[in-house]
Amino acid sequence: MIDFILELLGDWFVFLPWVRRKRDRRKEWSGTVEAKKTWTLTKHAYLVIFRTDDGQRKKVRLDREEDFKIYEEGRRYIKKAGEDLPEAKPAV
Repeated sequence: MIDFILELLGDWFVFLPWVRRKRDRRKEWSGTVEAKKTWTLTKHAYLVIFRTDDGQRKKVRLDREEDFKIYEEGRRYIKKAGEDLPEAKPAV
């Protein structure tokens, strides 16, 4: 019984990030880059934190340094529905 529960939890933790990313892809928002952080020992080594216009924080994890360098702190960007990342050029 315990093995079944552990197996079920393991499957859930593998499946959960995929569902979250798919849900976030459908949303549209705009916000300002609040902070940028890097880590060396993780799969998604780059993190950009946005403060949306309605006051929420959105964390965007990136794999590539090229994508990370696009976003500048203090600049406003728009994320459109159906896209994974906010647009590369700042919003006016």
